[in-house]
Amino acid sequence: MAKVEIQKWADKAMYEAEEMPKDERGNVTPQVHLISATTDPLGAIAAASAIYSGKVIRSLEEVTDEMRRDAWEQTKKTHLKAPLEYVDFHFMIEGVTRAFTHQMVRQRTAVYSQESLRFAVKENISEEVALPPSIKDVPQGDGVWQNAIDAIDTCYRYLVENGMPAEDARGLLPHSITTRLHYKTNLRNLLEHAGNRLCTQAQFEWRLVFAQLVDAIRNYDPVYPPTRHSFEMGWQFRLIADDNVFRPVCYEKGYCPFMATFDRDCTIRERVNRGEFDSIDDAEWLLDPAAARRG
Repeated sequence: MAKVEIQKWADKAMYEAEEMPKDERGNVTPQVHLISATTDPLGAIAAASAIYSGKVIRSLEEVTDEMRRDAWEQTKKTHLKAPLEYVDFHFMIEGVTRAFTHQMVRQRTAVYSQESLRFAVKENISEEVALPPSIKDVPQGDGVWQNAIDAIDTCYRYLVENGMPAEDARGLLPHSITTRLHYKTNLRNLLEHAGNRLCTQAQFEWRLVFAQLVDAIRNYDPVYPPTRHSFEMGWQFRLIADDNVFRPVCYEKGYCPFMATFDRDCTIRERVNRGEFDSIDDAEWLLDPAAARRG
């Protein structure tokens, strides 16, 4: 007698989602992996910007490290940002909430591939929902939160195990369920994205993710055939990561550009508008989840 294939779920396209990585305390936190990047980013910027002054670069072997550093410095001083678009980054980001990815894909100058909850079945929802930082401000908030998540977990698994396709059952899942996605962008758009999303008006999860994005760039060390002038390319990524270019948009403009009646205030706005950037500790906007609510 021929064996009968036993189908576990209602839709053959469904599969068990890979478990999210957790920190040492067992909590899901954002993690970023830089999968690939333009191997000689500052060389690409130097070659592209050289044409502005009439110098024709036909090979990156013509670009010295001095030219690379100078092109980077000059690009920061001009409004002409096109050379930054010659530098591409392909990240894989995981441990972020669906609420975060709903916001992220609004950047239309990037490419995304996301784990789809239409087919990826979450087997451990109770462990893969991110706690918001403000939960500590609510008396017994973590207990109320966890009870609700446990109830959703039970109902979701029951429906999936009893014939409901994941694309329907996912309607029960909270916005804070964690997911993963690939994110491909260029340096110009990454910096513009950072300017908007590192502002205190953005949800705090963005600051957690951008800290990881910058770390991933800093630690990227590509393998590259040596040229006449540069045998080690990792220094370029460290320079990009550590040169204070990943900051709120007010640092770029010199004033707060969120002054509409529907914009939030923030703890650094008054000093920004007075030009007192030296008095602002980065931790004030980077580490305070409620900076936009305390202004």
